Amino acid sequence: VPFVPFPKLIVAVQQDEIPRLKALYERGLQNNVPGLKLIGAKEIQEKEPFCRGLMALDSPYTGIVDYKQVAQSYARDFQEAGGTILTDFEVTDMEMAKESSAESEDG
Repeated sequence: VPFVPFPKLIVAVQQDEIPRLKALYERGLQNNVPGLKLIGAKEIQEKEPFCRGLMALDSPYTGIVDYKQVAQSYARDFQEAGGTILTDFEVTDMEMAKESSAESEDG
């Protein structure tokens, strides 16, 4: 899937946004997102002179993908694993499937 690099600052402009920003940072670390760091107001202005904020999450390796291509890639993987995709059908009911046990063939 093609990827276009697009570094990003996610900026907290109010005090009550800082805990959510820190939680996002922690999730990013848990997911091994490279290069993440929390920066303060001075560093925000150094990176983006017209931006003002209390704190920001600097994500230098963020990028943009075409979600249609991502979904098509997932669909191919699903079909290659034996799944069937049906389109042009109205969804009238939905149920949660039971998860497979740890002893199943696919782990």
